[in-house]
Amino acid sequence: MIDIMATCLELAGVDYPTRYNGHEILPLEGRSLLPVLKGQRRDDETLFWEHYGGRAVRLGRWKLVSPNPSLWELYDMETDRSELYNVADEHPELVQQMGELYEGWASRCFVETYPVRRPRPSLGVPSHSPR
Repeated sequence: MIDIMATCLELAGVDYPTRYNGHEILPLEGRSLLPVLKGQRRDDETLFWEHYGGRAVRLGRWKLVSPNPSLWELYDMETDRSELYNVADEHPELVQQMGELYEGWASRCFVETYPVRRPRPSLGVPSHSPR
């Protein structure tokens, strides 16, 4: 999904802006799919995601996942596509490296720790009503 915007921008021949209405905006995360559509190969890239507290990093053959804000699990996607064998204990340096990459991405993209706790907006209704 993150590559759709980059692809549309390239097809339209326009650049992604760095500012909007006087405010800096986050840089585009994705890369154009146009080379792939033309039959070229893209280099491996690092992908990050977070969804309801689950988080992951994909770096080449390695996938670092945490189904909830807990310990990381590491899987070798070339030999274990079903993610059955957690090899984090066998590659602690890789877990640390990929975890640091995730933290950098999460900070840059304002990812909040789940569950996000925000004060509820007041609707002007008293918290309790007389009977």
